[in-house]
Amino acid sequence: MARGPAAPTAVERLQGAPLWSKRCPWEPAFVAVGVGLIAVAGRRGGVRVLDLDGGEEHGHLTLPGGITSLAFSPDGRHLALVGPRGYALWRAADGQLIRRPTATACIRTCWIGPGVVAIAEGHNVTTYDTNGVAQWTTAPLPAPATDIACAQGGRLLAVSLAGHVRCFMPTRREPVAIHVYGGAPDDLTLSVDGRWAVCSTHLHSTLLWETHRTAAQPVECEGASGRHAPTFSESGHRLAVPGERHLSLWAIGPWRPTRLALLPVCASALAWSPGDGDILATAGSDHAVRLWRADTQGGRSGYASLAAWHLATPATSLAWTGQRLLVVAERGGRVTLLSINPEAAHAP
Repeated sequence: MARGPAAPTAVERLQGAPLWSKRCPWEPAFVAVGVGLIAVAGRRGGVRVLDLDGGEEHGHLTLPGGITSLAFSPDGRHLALVGPRGYALWRAADGQLIRRPTATACIRTCWIGPGVVAIAEGHNVTTYDTNGVAQWTTAPLPAPATDIACAQGGRLLAVSLAGHVRCFMPTRREPVAIHVYGGAPDDLTLSVDGRWAVCSTHLHSTLLWETHRTAAQPVECEGASGRHAPTFSESGHRLAVPGERHLSLWAIGPWRPTRLALLPVCASALAWSPGDGDILATAGSDHAVRLWRADTQGGRSGYASLAAWHLATPATSLAWTGQRLLVVAERGGRVTLLSINPEAAHAP
């Protein structure tokens, strides 16, 4: 049985010291981290690229029509931007920016390799090289794509659209698996090994299923809000699912996923520490970033909350760069780089 909402610790440790803080002229909606760089984007199309060391501006980009998604390549050398009127590719080495208009809106982007990016545009998903040259495309989808995600080093690409999710191998135009569910899936995420997929739906539910078992019924994550994206840890062994008044932690093992605990926090932004780290950062309407320790042994008493930093306005995005640095973007326009003490975060 899942345990009830955890009680806050009696005295929360103040965790994190700001290394620098910068203000953007618009609300930061998206944050991506590259090698020594942080990209911060507003929905209207403005992007500031900041140096990790000191927060100085490295580049100022715009994508006409607005931005719906951005992502750095795995090697951190290229940034992909997509929006209602097209996409753009930016090269960190020399600041080269390639813009491409599209006939239909680009919804999401994800990198399937150091030099190959997938972009969901209308009824198709197409991969491009870093010069914007098309490499491969899916067969036409029966409905516009709502999200995409990749796993297994780019060997598996999942595409959500109204009523179902399609899985592709990016050398085949036809899907290798189709999962049909009620509602319209969105906020799609895959575990790193590609075995598990999770998505929210427009019916305010969150579904979890095995990608290779098309006939199996998905696990519905009870208590989910369906409004904020669920997130796997980088190891794939933990899953965080935001709810209306709490956040649930799930253990992802060889058998059916198990809900471990309900954390008493309403999170609108969350990010797992990279690698095999078991620290989850959350932020929400309480104007605070909190750190949660998910016990690697899976014990139900292995969860502790720490107050990482108190904010002036609610956070919109969180992103780790390494296991000691956390980027926090606030609704008021401020972007802050926090230094996290991992020893204190792991302290009992």
